[in-house]
Amino acid sequence: MDKLVSLYERMKKLREAGVRMKDISEETGIASSVLSSLYSSVLPTYINLLSGGCGTESALDQGLQQVNNVSKRKLQGCLDELYDKVSHIEPRFVSNKNGGRPFLDDIEKEAIKYLPNAGIYTGLYQSYSSSSYSDGLKVEPYMISSIVDGDTMPKVYCQNLSGDYYIGVGLFSPFQIGYLMFNEQKRLQLALKVVYLQLPIIEYPQIMKGIYLTHDYNRNPIARRILFVRQGDEIPLEEFADLRTEVIPKARLTGELLEYYNYTCCNEDIIRSMMLISPDKDTKELQREKQLLKILSTQEAP
Repeated sequence: MDKLVSLYERMKKLREAGVRMKDISEETGIASSVLSSLYSSVLPTYINLLSGGCGTESALDQGLQQVNNVSKRKLQGCLDELYDKVSHIEPRFVSNKNGGRPFLDDIEKEAIKYLPNAGIYTGLYQSYSSSSYSDGLKVEPYMISSIVDGDTMPKVYCQNLSGDYYIGVGLFSPFQIGYLMFNEQKRLQLALKVVYLQLPIIEYPQIMKGIYLTHDYNRNPIARRILFVRQGDEIPLEEFADLRTEVIPKARLTGELLEYYNYTCCNEDIIRSMMLISPDKDTKELQREKQLLKILSTQEAP
């Protein structure tokens, strides 16, 4: 039965290296749900009971009582083969000196450690930020999904004014920092949108605030304040697809919506940049850019 302990240690190393349970499932031919039950419930219980002096058979029986999809007979029958296959899996996200993608690999490996932190932020949200169309409050639905087996980061969704929703990934660290990352172009083009959230130290927070970086309709970079107000638990994706983003003119805002506007939509809450001719050994173009942005800010003042 010591091979169960060795199996757990090997799976733990693979998971810490960024290997998904789905990948282990494909290599071993065992359902990922069964492997997840072994890794998260059966084997930890078994090892804890062994360390407390419990016998191997009794410890395994009690470990298997934690789940309903793992058979003792099948586990014992395939243990040698399972251990052998798991032992021959090479971590797919370990960086090496010969190349790879160390930056992305590091993010994915760290994200696995933070998965328990993501659960308290799942749900449906309404976001509030400044509109690029007019002097108004942009109201945009977001959703942070629950972790499913094989995920290294939770899926996140947002809607645009055209009625299309985008799928991205979220990263929620235990250091009160969260990131939502999207590509706002579904095909071919890369147009990143990144939301930086300040995470409150409470479970299932009602309001989160942050800054998001994206681009305007001329592909000029822009940063804005944003508020996330929780609406409830996550909903089926087909229902989320029916939600719509809207812009509410300032003249129609009252109560909390006006407070959200005052927090997110003032000139000092928006940082812009413009793509002009590249500077040629001097700062004239930089000065011209700042002058144009100042004129634009004055024209858009509420």
